[in-house]
Amino acid sequence: MSRHQFSRPTDGLKPLNVHDTTELLTPRLAWARITKHRDHGLAVAPVVLEKSNVMRDLANAATVLDYDCECVYGESTQPTWMRRVNVTPTGNEDFSPTLPSMRGRLFDQTLSSQEGPPSSLRTSPMSQGFPPVETESSSSPLDWLATNYLPNSSRVAMLVEEYFKNIHPLRAFAFIHKPSFLRRLDGETSKSYHNHALLHIICALGAHETTTPLDPKFVLLAGAKWAKIAQRLILETIDRVTIESLMAAVLLHDYAVRLGNFANAFMLSGLTTRMTQALQINLEYDTDILCQDTENGLPVTAKESRRRLMWSCYIMDALVGSGVDQLTLMDERDIKIQLPCNERNFTQHVPCLTETLHSGSWLKILPEGSDTKTLLPNMGIMAYFIRHVSIRKRVLRYIKHLGDAMVPWDPASEFALLDSDCRSWYDSLPASLQFTPDAMYIRKDTSQLGALCLLHCAHYQTVCDLYRLGAPALYKLRAAFDFPPEQGDFLRHLQQVLFDAARSLATIIGQAAGHGPRMLADSWLPTITYDSCRIMVYHLTQILDPCSENTKALAIATIPLLHSNINALKLMGSLNAIASSLSSAAETMLDRSGIESELVSQNIIPDDPYQSTEEEDASDSLRETPVQSAPDYVLNPLTIYRMARKSIPERHAPERASTTSAPKGKSVGDIGQSPCQVPSNSGAHSGQAELDVEQPSLEELQTLFMSDLGWAWQPADTAVGSGTEGAGLLPWAGGYPITQTQPWLPVFPFPRQS
Repeated sequence: MSRHQFSRPTDGLKPLNVHDTTELLTPRLAWARITKHRDHGLAVAPVVLEKSNVMRDLANAATVLDYDCECVYGESTQPTWMRRVNVTPTGNEDFSPTLPSMRGRLFDQTLSSQEGPPSSLRTSPMSQGFPPVETESSSSPLDWLATNYLPNSSRVAMLVEEYFKNIHPLRAFAFIHKPSFLRRLDGETSKSYHNHALLHIICALGAHETTTPLDPKFVLLAGAKWAKIAQRLILETIDRVTIESLMAAVLLHDYAVRLGNFANAFMLSGLTTRMTQALQINLEYDTDILCQDTENGLPVTAKESRRRLMWSCYIMDALVGSGVDQLTLMDERDIKIQLPCNERNFTQHVPCLTETLHSGSWLKILPEGSDTKTLLPNMGIMAYFIRHVSIRKRVLRYIKHLGDAMVPWDPASEFALLDSDCRSWYDSLPASLQFTPDAMYIRKDTSQLGALCLLHCAHYQTVCDLYRLGAPALYKLRAAFDFPPEQGDFLRHLQQVLFDAARSLATIIGQAAGHGPRMLADSWLPTITYDSCRIMVYHLTQILDPCSENTKALAIATIPLLHSNINALKLMGSLNAIASSLSSAAETMLDRSGIESELVSQNIIPDDPYQSTEEEDASDSLRETPVQSAPDYVLNPLTIYRMARKSIPERHAPERASTTSAPKGKSVGDIGQSPCQVPSNSGAHSGQAELDVEQPSLEELQTLFMSDLGWAWQPADTAVGSGTEGAGLLPWAGGYPITQTQPWLPVFPFPRQS
């Protein structure tokens, strides 16, 4: 027999014996007694245990779960993991790199966590949504990032802090009230983590941040199993919709985009839309916007969190839809809530009024005499980003329907109106949101520099999308305008604005990258950066005369911007799976263009960096008179829908008259691989995680996308009194604690999910 002694020093407390007889304790009974006394703050006396590998796992689990226990082993019975903990790992260097210089950095002071906690605390990985992550049997200081369970409380706190520092401020992800979330988290032990979908996905996103150079594939895969668990927990309770589960689904969508699992992201976007309908968060919770009735209703932070969550889902739907009616599920006319307030008011529980989506408007349910002069100062970076997204939706829809539009040089045209709206939005930005050196450092101090970068990149990307009329060959517009000779100046104006916007994008991205890769953490930025490269190369090689001296001088000034974009894409490689592929494509494009030499080539700008020559030729022949209409052929190749379609094994080309499915000569493996997913070797010796998963078919779902697809929201102006009960749920949405005063916060421990 071996003796495993679990002891805990206490002041003046006599250790209690957990065994009253000399019988051998089974692993299950021993663990139960240890945890029972640990939870009561009692010391644990020596226990006689059976000699087995299970007991070694038990001792390891006690340490992993932060039980502050000292494990004493008999001779020759010390488990292998104890002997390996200080040994340099010898596994695959790509997946588990040796990091002798990591002491004092982000992921230091770690122990091997191969052996997990007991089965009662272990969460099995799911078989769908995200790919499996496999590690070698050898130990690595970072193995805990690839386990099936969350780490101890100190590491969870570190991951959560990284999430709030880098992901939380982006777009409209700041829907969690950080002080309340951290307060609840500090009050719990690691034993209660295993059933929290939101906490799992937060830790998965937080694991992508590191201060130490690591292999990009390793960083991307860190915490992948936690994301799997989060998705499983969401789907298991899909019939019991909660605010917390919707938050987790929104973050899971962004995580899927980062890993290049666009099919999963596409399906999650539809799920979140239905969840917003079930929760009816498109309406104000009640008419007490300023929360003057403190005894009834939700607190101010709960109401603000619901608004932010709704707007986050709206942004997701707008980016996935990309102006295509078939793919857009939300109509902003049905969103009757005010815009988010600034971060200071949200963090400090300050109730306030803001404007609604349209400038100069506010809620109709405000009481008479409400002060509407302070609405604009109460709005922060998130509110302005939401307003821009609404303009972008209209711009993209206009581009998709050029056949029905007025000529753009008409002062009353749709183009002129959208151009005016873009300029008005930009002019409305307060000084604190301008992309100036002062604003950059102020936002960096509040962890909002990434959000400021995205705000301005989104603006210039929308300008590029609107002014692409001047470069129909670059974007392959199906119904491009024919510019008569007398409109030559207008055409050149479009082309110049397009080029200037692309250069502005490169400048902003380069300045943000100078402050570290964390400032480029948004999952939209790789696509924006790559488009900036395409536009600049196109302008220098096909719009201008490559042989003229002016063009050569302009090329010399533009080359540093192109290299800056490529370097930024490389920096994003550990944050977005698609970034590495796009950086390679941009380098190839720049090299073949000959801009850096005297031999400038034309027709080297790929529309789709992943499209083969045969597919390119086929798509060219189908641009004019398609047999059927499908979103594939009016969307940018790097949109979520187009990228999702690449991984659908049974996808077909509905616009082709002679083909309704993939060629028979190609196997599912040939056409089912998403080009931006992290590549891996399937050999048993590689130890690398795989990101290649089979995706559900969308062939039948395409018949469900109709132009009038939508829903009828409740006609009432608030959720209360319009068919919702308790915390804002519809009566049929069970499983929610109605008595909870803060339904937007995760409750620890959550109700057990059967």
